[in-house]
Amino acid sequence: MSCRVWVRRWGLVVGGLLVSVLGIASWAQQAPEHGGHGTPEAWKFSWPAGNPVSGREVFVKLECYTCHEVKGEQFPKPDPGDDPGKVGPELSGMAPLHAAEYFAEAIINPNAVVEEGKGYRAPDGKSKMPSHNDLVTAQEVIDLVAYLRGLKADAGPPTHGGASPPSGEHGAPAAK
Repeated sequence: MSCRVWVRRWGLVVGGLLVSVLGIASWAQQAPEHGGHGTPEAWKFSWPAGNPVSGREVFVKLECYTCHEVKGEQFPKPDPGDDPGKVGPELSGMAPLHAAEYFAEAIINPNAVVEEGKGYRAPDGKSKMPSHNDLVTAQEVIDLVAYLRGLKADAGPPTHGGASPPSGEHGAPAAK
């Protein structure tokens, strides 16, 4: 069998499988009940508990302190040659302003929401905050969010393990 015929046959097989899979996926999305593998109507993403002490370690690992100040914390001083300057917001008062999901999005997708007029946008129009997705695990992001959610503007950093406070809706103040 020639190579061309072999490629054509496999292309038809793969194409047929793709059509079948897409058909199943389309049916599953339209399925009204969870038993049909559709999303349950009342479903809401629930943010997992995290450990703020481990999250602080992630904050240090990623050197977030080179761009973000945290009142009450003593982080290593960045090398003056490497310091891009404090371009991100001070973080100790952010917990009551944002849901856990908002912090997570800012960490894993920093271009999703970039405040205008604050110097957070790079010349290419994207956020100056780098993506660290290739450097962190999902658990590290969960813990980092727990650390950020535990910061208080009028107190020091969290010093105990435990769950993140409950979160509100995306972009809205968190429930108290």
